[in-house]
Amino acid sequence: MIKINNEIVTINKFPDGTPRVNIDINNIEEDSYDGSPCIWIEWIYESNDEMFYLMLVRKHLERFFTNVDYYLSLPYIPNARMDRVKNDDEVFTLKYFCDFINWLGFSSVYVLDAHSDVSTALLNNCVKENPKEYVDKAISKIGMRNLVLYFPDAGAAKRYSDLFPELPYCYGEKKRDWKTGKILGLDIRTNGIDLKDKAVLMIDDIIAYGGSLYYSAEELKKHGVTEIYAYATHTENSILDKEKGTLIKSLENNTVNRLFTTNSLFNGNHEKITVMEV
Repeated sequence: MIKINNEIVTINKFPDGTPRVNIDINNIEEDSYDGSPCIWIEWIYESNDEMFYLMLVRKHLERFFTNVDYYLSLPYIPNARMDRVKNDDEVFTLKYFCDFINWLGFSSVYVLDAHSDVSTALLNNCVKENPKEYVDKAISKIGMRNLVLYFPDAGAAKRYSDLFPELPYCYGEKKRDWKTGKILGLDIRTNGIDLKDKAVLMIDDIIAYGGSLYYSAEELKKHGVTEIYAYATHTENSILDKEKGTLIKSLENNTVNRLFTTNSLFNGNHEKITVMEV
């Protein structure tokens, strides 16, 4: 989904599948940022087709608005998982994606809770926004009493714990099959916290099937935790896959009370998933 100054751009198709886009220039008003005229474009990722649509929108606007700054809000960075290559047959999709965004010449690109620091380094004029606002909303729903934060690994603990200095936290150490990458289980590093009868909010940046949080919840239960909640800034729709999914099992058997996420990527629906708008 692409928006101009918060208005959705409608994408229609010709019979051959090519896009037909109509943008009424008369309905677009220049905004102002830092004292300069600007136009905001927002891309809430739904498919790779939108890369082409983004280019069409950006090039069309610059025909009519020449002396303005263009800002891009890109909450979820596509291709961020492919942030390195080891073999010559692997295509560095993240780099080429970022090259494309850079070619469009935005004054700033705002991203939310980027999965990889490589992606933010490859994007010109990148502004990194942390997820504190959305985690705080989740905490307000859960309540602070007996609340402990949990991160699925030490890296996530280092990345997020400073955002919530008032709350105790613990983290996990994953056990993986290094040939397949499959998570086999994990250990909980409690940081000296007695987890018995505590409420825990598990926090991650992105989840697909939710394996890390599933195994975390199973282990937290063994430590006597009574209430478990999950938060992920970016949640793929595959989380609802009941055949391959793991966290969905925890939600439906009440091991995990609720998943909080944003609409940066997730556009599905489930009674135990709360979606916050970015």
